[in-house]
Amino acid sequence: MQARTAGLVAALLLATVSAGHAEDPQGWAFELTPYLWTVGIEGDLTVKGREVDFDKPFTDLVEAVEIGGSLLGVLQYDRFLVWGQADFFAMSTDELDVEDQPAGGSVDMDVFLAELAVGYQIDGWMEGQTFDLLVGVRNLHTETELKVTGVGTFEKENDLTDPILVVRPSIPIFPSKVRGLRFNPTLAIGGGGDSDLVYELQPQLQYNVTDNVAVRVGYRTVGYRFKGDRDDDNELNVAFSGLILGVGVTF
Repeated sequence: MQARTAGLVAALLLATVSAGHAEDPQGWAFELTPYLWTVGIEGDLTVKGREVDFDKPFTDLVEAVEIGGSLLGVLQYDRFLVWGQADFFAMSTDELDVEDQPAGGSVDMDVFLAELAVGYQIDGWMEGQTFDLLVGVRNLHTETELKVTGVGTFEKENDLTDPILVVRPSIPIFPSKVRGLRFNPTLAIGGGGDSDLVYELQPQLQYNVTDNVAVRVGYRTVGYRFKGDRDDDNELNVAFSGLILGVGVTF
């Protein structure tokens, strides 16, 4: 009886796996997508002991962001893959809340964010569903100049590198009605390097307009929690969030 039950369970598991098993990817695949990230900033930053509160949605930062650019890349061979994203933006604003300073101040900040991970693709439990499981590293480089009205100017450069774990599901949406539409989020968490905690939530839809052109639409949040050494007296607790829109090439 136990042998029959075990055999039945094994058969059901095999049937489940077989039902959700997609055709193994063969050879090379490639995606390169430049995108617009309408980034806003929320949180607080401490530079040389001076705390600055950020609560600036994208609508308030349109005039503050001086330059920006973002790029997503994926390289895959069979089920092995390399994934990366890079973002740069420079902002300047004089509408800040500075601790113990009613007159406030201004800040000039350059932000460069880069992520690189390698991993393996597995099948999900539905037809056409896959999961990319990756491990990698994220680097955040910031150059900040804080001017506190009536006090002075404080400058600080941070370079934070942390390990991350990344999961990228790819789930067909209405496959029988809409060809090429997928839910393709990115979820990442890490820390323990230079930061206490890093995370990323990036729900998005990917639509293959043609075999070689894909559009991505979604929302992205990248968060950081960092506290410097006692002598450093610098802290960072911010989230960069906003809509994303990209058009890329796939092969």
